[in-house]
Amino acid sequence: MKEKVMLISGCSHASGSEIDGQLDSDFNRSKSFGNILAEMLGYRPINISSPGSANPTIARSILEWMHREYDPESMDLFVCVAWTESVRMEIPSELGTKYIISETNSWFGNTNNVFYRLNPGFNGNSDWEKRLIPFYQKFMASNQSYLEIQSLNLVHQLQSYFKSMGIQYVMCNTMHFVKRDRWTDFYLKLIDGSRYMDFDNSNNSFYLKYQREGHQNSLAKYWHHGEKPHELYAKELYKFITW
Repeated sequence: MKEKVMLISGCSHASGSEIDGQLDSDFNRSKSFGNILAEMLGYRPINISSPGSANPTIARSILEWMHREYDPESMDLFVCVAWTESVRMEIPSELGTKYIISETNSWFGNTNNVFYRLNPGFNGNSDWEKRLIPFYQKFMASNQSYLEIQSLNLVHQLQSYFKSMGIQYVMCNTMHFVKRDRWTDFYLKLIDGSRYMDFDNSNNSFYLKYQREGHQNSLAKYWHHGEKPHELYAKELYKFITW
């Protein structure tokens, strides 16, 4: 009999960051919405989400895990893709990086440490980062539509890939993903909305939805939710999948 496995990929919101005040821990991942969803559906969770991930990181990590770990003979696989904000970027890093925060990751791809992640709210630690980041932050602020289209192309990449492999999946947004406009409308029309919850409504993304409803996490320093929103979002995803 095949083992029921759920692969979960996303950023810090999908890894459950700061539920217990720490950026990463076994407890956080066990209480994240993806892990809760896996348990509700009867799957063993493999949460490869990595704090600070951009959407290219999320998509590539899934492809790398599939390439290295997926065994269709022994696994009944379900994938949960939790997209992050589109204004994040990653670029190839000649110097190399080291993004793994702890050993709590179920799996960490080799390719993660040859790309540098760029987020709007992070100014860098090293002198090299502090010189590099402002240039890209200016680019990100001036090219939001370009980055949203890039993220939508990643959605279509994985959507087609999963369907070609006969793999069950669900997608969701953890932060503001895209706005509908004359550039994104075409791409949004091609998304399979039966597999992507609230794909055209970024206001219902995980972080924004429960922030709007007044949920607060007194342990968090970096805008992450506590246990209750994760429980509620897992239930929303469960309803979406089973209905």
